[in-house]
Amino acid sequence: MIEKVFNKCYPIGVNGVPQRTLTRAANRLIADYIAAFGGFYIPDEIKTIAKQIKIGEIAEGYNWEHEHELNGTGEKIYDKVKYVNEARARAYFDNDEYGDPMYCVDWYFFSSEHYKKRIGGVLLRANTYHDIYKKVTAAKGNYRYFCTHRPPSSGGIPSGYISYDAYSSGQNYLGEVTYNAPLKQSDLENWGLVLDTNWSDIRAALLGEEGNNGNV
Repeated sequence: MIEKVFNKCYPIGVNGVPQRTLTRAANRLIADYIAAFGGFYIPDEIKTIAKQIKIGEIAEGYNWEHEHELNGTGEKIYDKVKYVNEARARAYFDNDEYGDPMYCVDWYFFSSEHYKKRIGGVLLRANTYHDIYKKVTAAKGNYRYFCTHRPPSSGGIPSGYISYDAYSSGQNYLGEVTYNAPLKQSDLENWGLVLDTNWSDIRAALLGEEGNNGNV
């Protein structure tokens, strides 16, 4: 979650508000927007408000709210992710408690991500991709196997599994299944499974584990 809040009123002197003050406020507006939503796209309305702040003009309020949910893709690190975004900004004239003129600037930027993933009967939640990846990795078994013949499903993989996921199209394998104990070679051949030899290193990097939990 990222939240950026700014709310200041500047006294208007004989020569107006100092240019340095206006420029700093305008630059911070852009910087806070980028911090909340990234710099790949800045709405024209936000750019216009920044320009108006630089010259001490009224800027009509910008209000934007957006919420959407997506299913997990690829290797299904998560089942669903929900994005919530809110942006408001404006600049206006007002008076203080003594009736003296003020130039006021305020904005509010908010962005959040909410991830969900079910492993077995447990629903995992996190607010960042890294955290859900870490939680999911910790909840899975010590041994991961890739499915080469068919997507995994209950009854279509060896019993005793901790988790399984069918991958989206375009991946190298059809899915994965994890266990806390290694499978027999005959199971790998009968069910079309391939051991992920990198799994212990992935778990160690994410969970700070030492050693490889016996993975080979």
